[in-house]
Amino acid sequence: MRRTGGQGLAAPAVAAAAEGGDPLTAALDRLVPGGPEQGFGADIDEAHTVLLSAAASREEKEAALRRWIGRHQPCVFAKVASRPDADPALDICWVTEEDLALGSHHVEKVLQRARERWKLRALEGRTSSLQVMFNSARLAHARPGPELVDAFRLLVGLYLPEWAPIAADTICLDGVPLRRPDGSVELFAASMTVFFTGAHLTRAHDHRVPGGMLLNVNAVGHHTQAAHDAGRFRTRAEAVRNSHGTALRSVGNGGIGHPSGHSSTWHLGGSCPTGYGLHRPPRPGHLPADADPERYGALYHIDVTVSSYYADPTPFPPPAGGPAPDEWTMMLDYFTADESPAYHNAALMAGLPIGPERLHDAPWRPEARPNSRREF
Repeated sequence: MRRTGGQGLAAPAVAAAAEGGDPLTAALDRLVPGGPEQGFGADIDEAHTVLLSAAASREEKEAALRRWIGRHQPCVFAKVASRPDADPALDICWVTEEDLALGSHHVEKVLQRARERWKLRALEGRTSSLQVMFNSARLAHARPGPELVDAFRLLVGLYLPEWAPIAADTICLDGVPLRRPDGSVELFAASMTVFFTGAHLTRAHDHRVPGGMLLNVNAVGHHTQAAHDAGRFRTRAEAVRNSHGTALRSVGNGGIGHPSGHSSTWHLGGSCPTGYGLHRPPRPGHLPADADPERYGALYHIDVTVSSYYADPTPFPPPAGGPAPDEWTMMLDYFTADESPAYHNAALMAGLPIGPERLHDAPWRPEARPNSRREF
């Protein structure tokens, strides 16, 4: 498989091997156990009866994950794509505890095989999203901290070796090809974000998931164009408006499983109250009439692949009288029907023409988004 990009994992892996240890094994051994005594919320605890069961089959576990995504994932795109009849569909790559125990080289092979299969299906418009499930009790019960962030960075690097090592607080993008009706091929950027069980009740509550760690690779522009090419919308502009509305309806939905309904994102608007996620839509998918169509509020940069905030186990919201939380403004202005939008994230919505030798490329260098910057 041909790829372009930066430094791979080969050199770090060889160096670690020379010292007598596998980097993934060492990272997992450094994890600090310490899941909450009260559990991870009824939705995740129920899913764990299957996902963390030694008696459950792979098929049963995948069905349990799809049920959870369809009911509790804040992202409306993922909810829709998880349905059995979804088109484009949501593909899943499953990495087991046994796979993790075999070390970095084995896990990288598992990931690259799945990644290649997914891109070939995406080429024909059959899928726009890949969910990489690292199904591990060790990851699920690990306490948020720098050790967990290091493990996430390493696992993401095994998926995206052309840009490894992966730094925290960077936006990483994969490339997803789509064959257009005229036979040409375009490459769309796919966002990459980590969800994990230990996010429960922290600042990153919206990025909680049962079963360990989930790498969500999602190409919204690819999904939009594939839907238009399949004839589900009369014009590309209609397809883009539909995707834009879906993204807006995803904001504020992350309070599921939180006793006070706290969500890490919230709508901004003329009369919409703001304030670290406590003000939320009254029901999932609801869009306030005065919601700003291009901006929303968040507790951290939602689009970074591995946030350094994932290391903070502090319960959120903070107690009364505690320090004021950070508030961020996230942008949705890349949703446009213009074929060549004047925006630096154009590839999230507009495809890049490519030749057949570039089907598996990920040409976008990871972009730093440090926590000191709050406006995007």
